[in-house]
Amino acid sequence: MKMTEQDMKALAGKYSRFIRWSDEDNCYIGSLPDFEKDCTHGETLEEVNRNLQEVAEMYIERYLEKGMELPQPRSIAISPSPFRETGNEKSIARLRKSQGMSQKDFAAVLGVSPSTLVKWEHGLRRPCGPSAKLLDLIEKHPELINS
Repeated sequence: MKMTEQDMKALAGKYSRFIRWSDEDNCYIGSLPDFEKDCTHGETLEEVNRNLQEVAEMYIERYLEKGMELPQPRSIAISPSPFRETGNEKSIARLRKSQGMSQKDFAAVLGVSPSTLVKWEHGLRRPCGPSAKLLDLIEKHPELINS
């Protein structure tokens, strides 16, 4: 089966992508669960997403060349919270201030120490895991803090 480049790009875009931050490697790691685990890395989400698109296209091409049946796309994308991005320290401070909260009170809501929050707000560290997701939720649904 011969595909056009446009068809290949469209099909590759339907496959699941998983992007996570690796503190150990100090970069984003990307995988295509339908094809291969951890197949690319990069400094930004955009870079890893572009790489994943290229890798998916290469897999599709290889499968078709060998006459192999392609896996069924599951079509989901999972990315880290935007609060993991470098340069979002101002966003964290702005979010806290929009809630009219002190660093001590906001840290308590997030379940972290005030010193950790200060480091996030000054760009010395970045939130990860549940803290990053909670910041994302609070930004989208500020009423969660007041409930």
